[in-house]
Amino acid sequence: MTSYFQRYLRGERVAVWAELRALGPVPDDLAEDVAAVADETMIRVAQQVARIAAALPELDWVSATRVTPHDPPHEGELELVDTLVEKVGGLPFALEACLRRVGQVSFTGDCEALFLSYHREPVPRGQPPGPEYPDPLCLGNAYALKNDWDEYGGVPGFYFELAPDERLKANVDGGTHDIELPSSVADPVVRGVAGSPEITLVEYLRHSIRWGGFPGYSHAPELAPAVLITLQDEPDF
Repeated sequence: MTSYFQRYLRGERVAVWAELRALGPVPDDLAEDVAAVADETMIRVAQQVARIAAALPELDWVSATRVTPHDPPHEGELELVDTLVEKVGGLPFALEACLRRVGQVSFTGDCEALFLSYHREPVPRGQPPGPEYPDPLCLGNAYALKNDWDEYGGVPGFYFELAPDERLKANVDGGTHDIELPSSVADPVVRGVAGSPEITLVEYLRHSIRWGGFPGYSHAPELAPAVLITLQDEPDF
């Protein structure tokens, strides 16, 4: 039987992830194969994130929090992921690979060319999803998960706050995008994504990269900034 990983490398990326999601908790005998798919996926995600992050300063983008748009994992962070897998009692395969390969991402900020307004007027008046909420890509890293777990770990129904939600990213009172833990599924649902209540992590990342890191514009493409086309790409993961 051809492995999921071999099929993924041959280009069956969407089909493979659909089948992995259908597994539910991943059986032990498939764990190595599924981990290989997740790892290769997040290597490709990291490349796309790095591409967009490198282009943002050229558009006069200014971080909302004075952090770099992309901070890849370092050696100490990888060791922390190992610890967290044991401490939490299991991480979804896609999330674990994301922590190991992608790291922290924060495209939130101010940028006239991208119609981003974190510190400036106008303040969004409606509700997401929509073009007033571009939903810049943000991903928490292993340190964020450690902090969440140290504070709330062990509580039934624990959710890792993967990122601010669309409202917080626009500097409006809001919530978070969350992943329930512990879990042994391949691709976890990201709770709290406006308009997409059952979207999974891989699906959300595909959608975000397809929209140049600002998937909120997908809800009104005709209102998206023209320069967004320079950041958009068809995801290869």
